[in-house]
Amino acid sequence: MKKGLALLALVITVLISACTKEKSVEKATQQNQLDTWSFSVGSKQYNGTVDTSYVEDFAVFRFINVEGFTPVNNAQLFVSFGGNNLEVGEYVFPFANFAYAENGEFVFETNSTTTDFRMVITELTTERAVGTFSGTVVESATGNPIVVSNGRFAARR
Repeated sequence: MKKGLALLALVITVLISACTKEKSVEKATQQNQLDTWSFSVGSKQYNGTVDTSYVEDFAVFRFINVEGFTPVNNAQLFVSFGGNNLEVGEYVFPFANFAYAENGEFVFETNSTTTDFRMVITELTTERAVGTFSGTVVESATGNPIVVSNGRFAARR
């Protein structure tokens, strides 16, 4: 079973890396509250602006990818969710993914051990994607589990 889950995660990761269709919102401003993201690790709060969102179509799956930034620490956020259908509801790893990087290096990310990571999409239209996320991810440098809480994003599509 674990081999099957690991293989599924690998297949999805490969599929996510091949973009077939992009609808972007580039360089949103901090004043635009519609295009924002945030999450917490312990008492530390991370937040920024969403600058890109796009849909990827694959033979079987469809994913929405959301990317954001903050000038502090030259940080970037990457979240994605998908499956056979894109709709309001709950997504779990490997159909819900998260990564956070600073200065070009991953700090936190989902992987095959992060089976309790969850994303709840509360609004999904042709114009917007809004959701929350939380759960265990890993610290990229050590592989240690880290709990992400109070995660949220709002993005124009």
